[in-house]
Amino acid sequence: MVIDDDPGLLGFTSKYLSRLGYVVAAYRSSDEAWKQFNAPAADYALVVIDLSLPGLSGVELSRMMLSANPEVRLVLTSGYPFDTEKLLEPGPDRMAFLHKPFTPAMLAETVDRLIGTGPNGDAH
Repeated sequence: MVIDDDPGLLGFTSKYLSRLGYVVAAYRSSDEAWKQFNAPAADYALVVIDLSLPGLSGVELSRMMLSANPEVRLVLTSGYPFDTEKLLEPGPDRMAFLHKPFTPAMLAETVDRLIGTGPNGDAH
């Protein structure tokens, strides 16, 4: 899942992850993303969240997702510095921060480090 209110960044991130073979759901609204995250059949392994979202902030959404799903991994993104310890982070194996602008290679490395497998479940 990718959540960003900037349509250009949302498209870039979603497209790149899709090219890597991941199935991606993209949302511009934190409220819509939260509804889909909690849908009965939802099973998101990783969520890329822009921290500067209107309404329900990326920080609030991150906390809710971590509480709701003990297995989810988060990639937090922002153009501003951010200390992930502000979220009472569960550990570096569950969360990472990417400062915008980030490159496709940086995104791929971060996702691979957090998930530890390729999109088809192949271990790296």
